[in-house]
Amino acid sequence: MSLVVGFCIIFGLVAGGTAFLFFRKRIWVPLALGILVCTGCLVWFLTPVCVPIREADLARFSPPISTRTETGMIGQLYFQRRNGVWFHCKVRIARQLFF
Repeated sequence: MSLVVGFCIIFGLVAGGTAFLFFRKRIWVPLALGILVCTGCLVWFLTPVCVPIREADLARFSPPISTRTETGMIGQLYFQRRNGVWFHCKVRIARQLFF
């Protein structure tokens, strides 16, 4: 989680610094832009992405998938059943960095 917050702070600082170069007379513009970019990055990185699990992969789970209760960074279950289909859900940053 600290990696995600660090990325967002860095992106916010870069956006605020760039805005400062263009809007030196209005000090609130870089601050507002930095906060908006940091918040937007947090929302984008922590958005859950769910991918359906194939039937062939379901058969290979060593403890049955219905008994698993692992949760991710934001407290969401990794394995969810929706309309009879199992999904593997992770936050976007975890899906990008760790498959």
